[in-house]
Amino acid sequence: MTMQPLTCEECGIGVLVEKFSPAHTSIQWESDTSWCPLMPEQLSLGDHRRECAALRSTIDRAVASLELSETRIELPVGPDLPRLH
Repeated sequence: MTMQPLTCEECGIGVLVEKFSPAHTSIQWESDTSWCPLMPEQLSLGDHRRECAALRSTIDRAVASLELSETRIELPVGPDLPRLH
């Protein structure tokens, strides 16, 4: 699976998204995040994460409606499993 295009329902900014699990989402902005009308408000409130609540809602709705599918990752097993020692 590769990143899929998605447009924020709130502001219309396009991003590329790959959803790996309910907790893991990869987002690539197609423009500077300063174009997002909600980002400056978050930053002024002291929230320095590069995250937009409206975009998060758009992604969640896209997954729920099957417009955006989750990527399934095949994890290595047995002798192919990376070792940390």
